[in-house]
Amino acid sequence: MMRIAARFWFWAAILRPVKHVLPLATLVRLVHRAPGARRNDTRVQQVEHALQRTGRAPRRPPANCLERSLGAYRMLCEAGAAPQIVVGIRRGAGTRVEGHVWVVVEGRAVAEDEGFIATFSRVLAFDADGRQLSGGGMPPGVRLS
Repeated sequence: MMRIAARFWFWAAILRPVKHVLPLATLVRLVHRAPGARRNDTRVQQVEHALQRTGRAPRRPPANCLERSLGAYRMLCEAGAAPQIVVGIRRGAGTRVEGHVWVVVEGRAVAEDEGFIATFSRVLAFDADGRQLSGGGMPPGVRLS
């Protein structure tokens, strides 16, 4: 389990500065890996268990949803789980817009509260091959730049 946690933190350290200069599509291609010969269910469970951990670092994944989800996406791709990475937004207090990034495997958000995820409109997603999928559409007055 410590090896999985270390991989999350390794990718967070790389992605933390890079996410400010590279577009999301490039970040997804950067972390994407071709799956192994067959699905590794043990690795999939280990990644999900690591994502569910709470408490202090370094044993739990990074708190930033983008860094955490990109790390999980990479490990789940390697494990042959065919993950998608999803970006959602919602209206916050006043005119504030909030975003969240999560990973989906077999139609289920991995280690995320379904009620929380349901509060976001899906605007962008990438499949297990790193290709951009169509989103659910942007709410009025919001655009990604």
